[in-house]
Amino acid sequence: MFQTNGSCFITLNKAACISSASALNRLKNLLKLKKAGFCGTLDPLAKGVIVVATGKATKLISLVTDSDKIYSGKMILGYESASFDKDTELVPTGVEFDLSKVDLREIEKKFTGYVKQTPPAYSAVKIDGVRAYKLARQGECPEIKERTVFMNRISLSVSSDTEISFSIECSKGTYIRSLVNDIGKHIGCGAVMAELLRERVGGFDLAHSVTIDEIKNDISSVERGVTEIDAFLKRFKTLDVDRNSYDWLRNGKDIAALKLELSEGLNYIRFENEPAFVIKSEADSFSYFAYLRD
Repeated sequence: MFQTNGSCFITLNKAACISSASALNRLKNLLKLKKAGFCGTLDPLAKGVIVVATGKATKLISLVTDSDKIYSGKMILGYESASFDKDTELVPTGVEFDLSKVDLREIEKKFTGYVKQTPPAYSAVKIDGVRAYKLARQGECPEIKERTVFMNRISLSVSSDTEISFSIECSKGTYIRSLVNDIGKHIGCGAVMAELLRERVGGFDLAHSVTIDEIKNDISSVERGVTEIDAFLKRFKTLDVDRNSYDWLRNGKDIAALKLELSEGLNYIRFENEPAFVIKSEADSFSYFAYLRD
């Protein structure tokens, strides 16, 4: 049973038209969480998966944010906007287009793999410590650096005379709004994002998520969205250690001296069947990635 002072991940299905911060605050209030943080934000107009870490799981947030994501949604062609979506004024480009003559397979190929993109001015990217969207709302034009992201898969289909539906699997740091804007430029008529659903973040998906309203109506429904730390970390090499080894590691002593059979990368260490540490092994060098017990 879920405990408000426990440590776990909660897969939240965020509704459209509320911010990630608002969704997190509502969850914290409903569950009386003392310590919680989200593993990556989602645009207010978007809906779908937000992973919330509670308690000691907050020490593992980077492992979730570094994961690939899966999205689906729609774009409207023939328009542009400052935010690359419907959140700001839609401006008709006036360019005529015929989607029946657009080669969607060529576009999929062009935007698969490593792609350079520039995040929207209306984004959470920080510029000198200030979120870009705050500068944009003040009438400023923040200069945002181009970045390289990786598109594992892009699938496009015509859904109406003016709309294209999409399904995308991509790396961390990808802005779907920027991708839509770039596709609109490539076609030559402009495009803005009309709908966005995040279906998956790493191993967290919609099928095992819960909404704020469901939790509000029945607190026990949160169980559907809970992933325990132990279950999350078992994808890494898992070692159980005895009391002497645990005390050694708890005191931050030299990891190599224990001669543990560690694999390259991250290793999950348990003591008495409970999460204890995550240790990083890299080229015969060892370091503490996370302490998971008091």
